[in-house]
Amino acid sequence: MLKLIGLIEIILIIIVLAVILFAILIIGLAYIAANKLVKPPRYKRSWTPKDLGYDYEDVIVETSDGLKLKGWFIDRGSNTTILAIHGYTSSKWDETYMKPIINILAKNGFNVAAFDFRAHGESEGETTTLGYLEVRDYVKIIDWLKQSKPEKSEKIGVIGYSMGGAVTIMLSAIDKRVNVAVADSPYIDIVESGRRWINRMKGVVKNLLILGYPLIVSIASRKMNVNIDDLRMYKYADKIKIPILIIAGEKDDLVSLEEIKKFYDELKKHNEKAELWITESAHVRSIADKPEEYEEKVIGFFKRWLI
Repeated sequence: MLKLIGLIEIILIIIVLAVILFAILIIGLAYIAANKLVKPPRYKRSWTPKDLGYDYEDVIVETSDGLKLKGWFIDRGSNTTILAIHGYTSSKWDETYMKPIINILAKNGFNVAAFDFRAHGESEGETTTLGYLEVRDYVKIIDWLKQSKPEKSEKIGVIGYSMGGAVTIMLSAIDKRVNVAVADSPYIDIVESGRRWINRMKGVVKNLLILGYPLIVSIASRKMNVNIDDLRMYKYADKIKIPILIIAGEKDDLVSLEEIKKFYDELKKHNEKAELWITESAHVRSIADKPEEYEEKVIGFFKRWLI
C-alpha cells in the first residue's frame, strides 16, 4: 500500500512538473511572438519612382516623438496629393500594391506621397504600434504637406492597404483635411486578424501560439503601450463623413468579409458617401488580379470626389 501511495505521489509530481514546463513553454513562446510582432523585419528594395518614369523628391518628416519618417513625393503638377500607405511588415517599396498604385496615381495626374511607417523600411523607430501612433504620424505628414507644399495639397486623398487601410480609416475619422479615402483589405479587428495570421502557420508551433494567443496580445499591447480597443475599426465608423471606398477580397485569409460587411453597415448608417467593392481576390491582391478594373474603380472614385 505504501509503495502504491509513493508511486501515485511520483506520478503527481511528474504531472505537475510537466504542466509547469508546458506553461513555461507557452509563456516563452508568447514573449518571443510578441517581440517579433512589435519589431517587424525591414523590407527594403532599390527601385524608386524614377524607375516608373517619374521625377520625385526624397522627403523626411519628423513625428511628434522625434522619429524621422522617410518617403517620396512625386509632383505631377496637380493641386491634389494622394497619400499611398503600405501595410504591416511592408514598405513604400512593396511591389504587390505600392509600386502599381504609385504608377496608377501618378499617370492619372495626381501628386503622390509614399512614406515608410515607423519601424519599417528606411524610417526610424524600433517598434510598430500597429496603427495607433502611425495614424498620428500621418497627421504630421499632412502637416508637412500643408506647410511645405500648400499649392500641391489643396485637396488630399488617401489610399491604404492592410494595416495601411486601417490607418486610412482612422485618419479619415480624425483629420478633417482628408477629402476622400480608399481602404483596401483593412483589418477591422486587429485581434482577430492577428489570430488569422497565426493560422497561416503549420504544425505544432501554430497550435502552441494559438493556445498562448491571449498572452501574446496582452504582452504586445503593453510593449506598444496601446489599448487594443483603439485598434478595432468599429469605433470609428460613425466619425467618418468623407467619401470612402472599402475594398475587400472574398479569399482574404486575414480579414473576414463578415467583419468588413459589419463595419460597412455601421459606416453606411452615418455616411451616404461610403462604398464597398468586393472582389474574388486574396488579401491586398485585387490590384494584381484585376489591374484595369482596379484602376478604373479607384481613379474613378478619386476623380468623382476630388475634381
